[in-house]
Amino acid sequence: MKMYNDIRILDKKKIKDLLKSANSEWNIYAPIEGIGGDVYFDILPKDDKIVDEVLNNLSIKNNSNIALSPKDIFFPQMEVLFNIDKDDFTETIESSPKLIFGIKSCDLKAVLFTDEFFKRNYEDVYYLSRMKNRLLISIGCLTPPRPGSCFCTSTGTGPFLEEGYDIQLVDAEDFFYAEIGSEKGQIFADKYSEYFDKRTDGDTAKKDINKIKTKASDAVNLKVDFDRAVELMQDDDFFPNDNYKRIGERCIYCGACLYTCPTCTCFSISDTVSSNKEGIRFRNWDGCVFEGYTREASGHNPRYEKYLRTARRYEHKLKYDFKVTGTSGCVGCGRCLESCPVNIGMSKFIVEITEGKRII
Repeated sequence: MKMYNDIRILDKKKIKDLLKSANSEWNIYAPIEGIGGDVYFDILPKDDKIVDEVLNNLSIKNNSNIALSPKDIFFPQMEVLFNIDKDDFTETIESSPKLIFGIKSCDLKAVLFTDEFFKRNYEDVYYLSRMKNRLLISIGCLTPPRPGSCFCTSTGTGPFLEEGYDIQLVDAEDFFYAEIGSEKGQIFADKYSEYFDKRTDGDTAKKDINKIKTKASDAVNLKVDFDRAVELMQDDDFFPNDNYKRIGERCIYCGACLYTCPTCTCFSISDTVSSNKEGIRFRNWDGCVFEGYTREASGHNPRYEKYLRTARRYEHKLKYDFKVTGTSGCVGCGRCLESCPVNIGMSKFIVEITEGKRII
């Protein structure tokens, strides 16, 4: 992989103008703060008057707690696969150029993980068409957006990355250092060079950036022995039955952990057809903790008991993903713990199996 050493300066005051300039070329998704203070990725409108109003709520704070990852931009929660019209059907392939601005490092790693999932064994044309023309501009966290819940330093997925991004922004108070990480990032920075200032001392910038990154890593207060957990889970004889049963008894199976997880890729496929033979085939997010997910046509369910479905989730993230790809399906974002109404999360499970503590 070619390494890029180009570092630019992006003035924070110019970011809104940069996004407005690029909005004609790209469909831009950026973290927008809502009325209640929650931050979500939203697509910028093309209307110049409306886009100004939206950008007034742009959240570029280094520790913005973005409620949901941008996973649904490439893998929508409900996606029409094709339309049915009597004896014909028409695929609905979406391939517009997408710029994801302000994505966090853990979420970017999750996007790359999901890319590989949808390319493995069978190439999913719907997902791949959405992701093939995209630009990822990340903002590293200086302090944890979910203190006590996120643990990216344990998973090696943040708060900054060494690769995978097109442009990585490093917060230096009044401006961002913009680290170029790909050819696409280089082309974008060159095209919008009026916003990406080249006038920087490379050696001084690198020293400053390293100090910022070290301080950011030290600020992550939740540390777990993630590597040990993955190692334990690789043993087919390792099955922490008591842990699974206690979690299974407490879990209310609402699906919050599944829907907020940036790497969950389970889905179901359904058809709706009217009496005149018109309809759609669509897929929607599903999850291995739901009772109906593994239920077979005969009515038999190999994972009928709740604790077995609980086990499946942790085995998926810490065992099978790693066995197949060499990469775990958990990026340490902490959303599972933050969203869980009964205070269960991946980090707590890891502590239980690696330290023998009962904290769930």
